[in-house]
Amino acid sequence: MFNIAIFGRPNVGKSTLFNALVGKKKAIVSNVSGVTVDRNYGIVKLNDISFNLIDTAGILDKALHKNEFTVQTLKAIEDADLVFFVTDYSSGILPYDFELSSILRKTKKNVIHLVNKFDTKNNVFSDKDAIKIGFKEIIYISSEHKKGFDDIYNSLIKIKNFKNSENIIPSIINTSSRIKISFIGKPNAGKSSLINTILGHKRLVTGSKPGITRDSIQIPFSYKNKNFSLIDTAGMRRKAKINDFVEKQSVSKSMLAIRMSDIVILVLDSTDKLNKQDLILAKRAIDYGKSIIISLNKWDLIEDKINLKKYFSEKIKISLSQLNDVKILPTSCFKVHGIDKLLEDIISVYDNSHNRISTSDLNKWFKFLSEKHPAPMVKGKKNSLKYISQVEVSPPRFIIFCSYPKEIPSTYVKYIKNNLKKTFNFSGVNIVINFKKTLNPFINQK
Repeated sequence: MFNIAIFGRPNVGKSTLFNALVGKKKAIVSNVSGVTVDRNYGIVKLNDISFNLIDTAGILDKALHKNEFTVQTLKAIEDADLVFFVTDYSSGILPYDFELSSILRKTKKNVIHLVNKFDTKNNVFSDKDAIKIGFKEIIYISSEHKKGFDDIYNSLIKIKNFKNSENIIPSIINTSSRIKISFIGKPNAGKSSLINTILGHKRLVTGSKPGITRDSIQIPFSYKNKNFSLIDTAGMRRKAKINDFVEKQSVSKSMLAIRMSDIVILVLDSTDKLNKQDLILAKRAIDYGKSIIISLNKWDLIEDKINLKKYFSEKIKISLSQLNDVKILPTSCFKVHGIDKLLEDIISVYDNSHNRISTSDLNKWFKFLSEKHPAPMVKGKKNSLKYISQVEVSPPRFIIFCSYPKEIPSTYVKYIKNNLKKTFNFSGVNIVINFKKTLNPFINQK
C-alpha cells in the first residue's frame, strides 16, 4: 500500500488533515504548538484508492537540530512514497515554510503542496509565494470542511503504480487480533522509555520533561509468536491540575486506551513513593475490569532493592485489595532488566484471563465452597447460594444466584474470588462477580 507522510510547521492543520482523511479523530487537534510529537498512523480510503497516512510533529525553528522530534518526523518521511507538504493560507507563506521545503527537497521525495485553511479570509497570502516554495503540485484545501479532497484524489491517481504498491508500514498493520497492552502512569514514570526498551529501538519520543506524550500511540510488536499492540498513553496528573484543553483530550484518550486494552501495565517510578494518583489510575483500570501488571521502573537507581520491593508490595496489598495476587516486576530501561519477565507475565495473565470453566465444574466447586463456609445470615435467614455461571472471558465474569444478592459482604466476595483464582488458575487476573436474586419458579403459577 502507498505511504504518504504529512509534513509542515506547527499549527498549519496537519492533524486536522490527518483526521479528516482517516475519518476518525485519531490525532489530538489544538492550536497549541507541539501537541503531535510521535508518528501517528492511519489507513485512508479516498474514493477507489487506499493509502497509509503518517501524521508527524510540526518542526519548530529550534528543532532543526537532531533532536527526537526531528528524528521521528524525518523517519516518517523516509518511510513515505510521497509527502503532503502543508502550509497555512490564513497566515500566508512564512519564511520558515521555505526552510522546511528546502529540507524536504533534499530527501528527493515526491511532494504535493497542500495550502490548508483556504476557506478563511486572508489579505497577505500570495500565490507567487506558494509557487516559490518550489513544488509543482499545489492544491488549495480546507481540512476542517473536507474541501479540495477531490483534487488530492486526482493528483494521486496520476502517480505511476500508486495502486500497485505493496509496501506496508508495520505500524499500520491491523491491530484487531493483537493483544492490546496499555501503559499508564504519572508523567515521567518512564512509560515511553519502557515501550522503546521492549521494541529494542527508540520508536517513541522521550525526555525528562513531563507531558511529552500527548496522544495515545499504538505500536505492533511480536514476541514468541504472540502479536501485541503496545499503547503508549499520556501521563495523567491529579484531576485538579488538569485544566488545559489538550491535556483533557490526552486524558480522555488514555481512558479510552485502558478500556480497549486486554491488559494494563501500571508504570511506577520506583524512585518515588506510591501516591494517591497511582492508586486512582489502578482503581480506574480495575473498574473497567482490566487485569493489571505493575512495573517498578527505574529499578537501576535503587540501592535498597529488597526493602523497597517489600514496601511497594505491602502498600499495594493494603490499598488495592482487589489485586491481592497482582504481579509486581522491577524493570530498568537503562539496564534492560525485567523486560523478558514482563512479557512472559503479560502472556500468562492474558491466557489466564481467557480461561472458561464449564458450568458443571464450577458448580461442583461452588457447592463444596458454600457448604464449607456458608454466606452470612441475613436477619436470621439463610442467604442460600444456589449456583454459579461464567458469562464472559477477558475479564472473566461470573454470576452467582442467591436469596439476598445485596446482602453479600465484601469479605465474602473476596473469599469466593480468592478460591476461584486458586482453583481454576486465574492468577493475576481481575475477575468480576455479580450477584442476582434467585427467581421463584412458581411465582407465575396460580
